[in-house]
Amino acid sequence: MTYVEENTKKLEELKKLPYETLNKMRKEIKNNPNSTRADIINICVACGEIEIEQGIGRTYTIEEIRKEFNLEKCKSKI
Repeated sequence: MTYVEENTKKLEELKKLPYETLNKMRKEIKNNPNSTRADIINICVACGEIEIEQGIGRTYTIEEIRKEFNLEKCKSKI
C-alpha cells in the first residue's frame, strides 16, 4: 500500500467517527509535538468535511488559517 493510499484509508476511517470525537482529537494532535503532518491534515480535513456536510462549521479566511497553523511564510497570490 502506498503512502497516499494509506492516508486516504485513514481519512475515510476518521470520517466515520462522531464529530465531537474528531474535534477533541484535532485539538490534542495540534498540541502534540510528536504528531505527524499527515495525521494533523487527516484529522483537520475529516473535521472540515463533517462540518460542511452537517452545516455546523464556519468558514475561515486564508489569513485565519495562516495564523492558526503558523503559516506566515506561506504567502500565496490569492
